[in-house]
Amino acid sequence: MELAEVNGLKKITAALSALLMFGICALAAEFSDTQGHWAQYTIDRLYRMGIVDGMEDSKFYPDGIVTRAQYLKMIMELEGLDTVVQRKGECLDAPDGCWYGPYLQSALDKGLIPEQMIASYKAVIIEEEGRAVYSGAFNGDLPVTREEMAVLTQNVYQYCITYETVGNLLKAAELNFEDKDEISPWALQCVKLTVAEGFMEGMNGNVFDPKATATRAQAATIMGRIIDKLNGE
Repeated sequence: MELAEVNGLKKITAALSALLMFGICALAAEFSDTQGHWAQYTIDRLYRMGIVDGMEDSKFYPDGIVTRAQYLKMIMELEGLDTVVQRKGECLDAPDGCWYGPYLQSALDKGLIPEQMIASYKAVIIEEEGRAVYSGAFNGDLPVTREEMAVLTQNVYQYCITYETVGNLLKAAELNFEDKDEISPWALQCVKLTVAEGFMEGMNGNVFDPKATATRAQAATIMGRIIDKLNGE
């Protein structure tokens, strides 16, 4: 088996654990609150693949919020990124032993989170160890915005690119959204790239709505599109 195939299988296998962030097992693939929803097909498809699931009441809540920490965990697991042990005093505002600490610590070590997503950001370089210790607040319980989701998606996706697949990267798209000037400058390039890759697209009225709270349906849609990309579809 080719190395690229092994990497792809690893990512898809890791994606199966992403269902934990969507709740407890639902009783049926067709959730009562997704009938007629624009993301119904994708949600049902990912449910059958074992990648997403419902909540305690057998609903999916497609328009419910996704927090920063939840989305970081989802996208890292989807791409098969390993976590690291949370180091005391080096994981921003994540309490010791919190569920998302290993994901946040790993993301910080890999440089996946831009400083603009860290309140009161500060980095101290430890020269003898060749690394930086960050301080500030990630605020993992805040709802993730669409532009933040684009940044996390693209940063993790590009980090996982191998030399076999780097040629598949597309050039940044020229945006024609009516509200493109509302996209934060630090997020703009990632938005262009996620749009070019087909992971995200505009909303009704030809807007991107960068500051809007991202939903569970939108997160599921991105995951489905990444899986298609990894499968060469």
